[in-house]
Amino acid sequence: MNRRSFLTGLHRTSQPAGSELAASPPSLAPFSGTWNRTTAAHLLRRAILAPTVQELQSATASTMSAVVDQLLTPAPPAGPPRFVNEWLKASIIPWNFTGVNPGVFYNELRRWWCGLMLNGGISLTERMTLFWHNHFATNEGAVQDGRFVYNHNQLLRQHSLGNFKQLVRLVTIDKAMLDFLDGRYNKSDYRLQENYARELQELFTIGIADNNGNPNYTQQDVVEAARALTGWDWLGDHNAGVLCNILTGHDIKDKTIYGKTIKGSTEGAPELAALLDIIFEKEETARYVIRKLYRFFVYTDSPLTPVAPISSEVEENIIAPLAAGFRQSGWEISTVLRTLLSSEHFYDSEIIAAQIKSPVDHLVGTPRALRTAAITGEPFDFLMQTIQMRATRLGMELFAPPGVQGWQFYRPWISTSTLPQRRADTDALIDGTNVSIVDMLNPIFTGPMYRNGQTKLNALAYAKQFPSFADDPEQLAADVAEHLLAYPASQKTLGKFRDALLQGQPAYEWAGASEQVKETRIRALLKSIMRTPNYQLM
Repeated sequence: MNRRSFLTGLHRTSQPAGSELAASPPSLAPFSGTWNRTTAAHLLRRAILAPTVQELQSATASTMSAVVDQLLTPAPPAGPPRFVNEWLKASIIPWNFTGVNPGVFYNELRRWWCGLMLNGGISLTERMTLFWHNHFATNEGAVQDGRFVYNHNQLLRQHSLGNFKQLVRLVTIDKAMLDFLDGRYNKSDYRLQENYARELQELFTIGIADNNGNPNYTQQDVVEAARALTGWDWLGDHNAGVLCNILTGHDIKDKTIYGKTIKGSTEGAPELAALLDIIFEKEETARYVIRKLYRFFVYTDSPLTPVAPISSEVEENIIAPLAAGFRQSGWEISTVLRTLLSSEHFYDSEIIAAQIKSPVDHLVGTPRALRTAAITGEPFDFLMQTIQMRATRLGMELFAPPGVQGWQFYRPWISTSTLPQRRADTDALIDGTNVSIVDMLNPIFTGPMYRNGQTKLNALAYAKQFPSFADDPEQLAADVAEHLLAYPASQKTLGKFRDALLQGQPAYEWAGASEQVKETRIRALLKSIMRTPNYQLM
């Protein structure tokens, strides 16, 4: 579908309030339109999944520049949850020890990460961690030690808004990645393992081809890069450092990649630096990464992994200048995000509500939007267990993307099977659902511990945040819909929302109804809103 043509036809009746269709080519010029609830909500939905009522009010009362500054401020470091922390401290992990189940480790890790997304403030840290998790995709099933998976995730988080070139260097010698793509088995005079060298170029930096389909590298470039990356390994337990030299299998001969020679060395670090210098000299490296950021934050009409060309209009007016700025900044991620998230193009009405929520966006975003305070303790654990299990069922199991190419975003998320499941999932979050958790507080000496409970969102506390809650249920239905929907509901749909809230009773009786009655009706309203196609958009 050509969204520009489609929305032009709908412009008169369904344009989001406070926005205008662009009459000129997409532009990176600073946004000069009206900063209001629509634009503030759009920025926050793309950056933190779903703003709370208070976050949206504060952002609307602020300025775009101030909110972007806040988003680009890294969140405080996040430590591991209790069970994961036990495993991190253990010198030996007996994976086959009776009663020890690696799945318990990863379930807690998934609960922990979903919780960081849920309880996080106005910061892009977790959103960018998810982006890099999909970009540098590793799968816990193919990594020997769960602690490597945790450390890899923390690496992405620590550098999520930092320097991209530095992040690529660190990921290249990270244990999870060395394990996942067989880099530690890449040895001189033994067996050249090309897996990482290929993905470094195809998926992580320069891309397989430019926007016109011209190849960016050759098979020989893969071979030479693999030679430059031989020997990275570690000796001993999980605490041992990664090193690379002639004794660990590094190839000391000269290598030639993209027509440039890397001088052979007995140490691997200088050759890794030289290899990245050569790759990062290529303009297409910057363009490739910018296209992926654009597809993640702004718009895509194809899966996130950029196998299809981007429109020439966007390539010329958005991708090319952003890529130039990326290189000029020395590969600072926050610099290009600031330009992109502050641009006229980002707030174009064609862009608002043009993305389809991923399962994590959908399931974490729902309680995030409804919460009135941080969720902690057992309510947090049970809610996060429900979210991570349901996200897995919808095809997005954190720490286990389907391959090194990551998940295929956009239309693949919605199907005749997943859409009904999405609606059932939000119903369950609103009405409450029973959930079980298996814990192991010590991987060797403590057997499994079982916790059973229920997770249920506080719909009444959420609704009380709106002034209309007191005595205007019809306005309340409209206020809740405005807060939760990126694409506004039609008048007919708003009527259905009001009917769900009033349930056949006169509006004037709302003020005198009991809180129990109000809570039941608010839950019906929320389920009605979340079952709409509009709710699948962000």
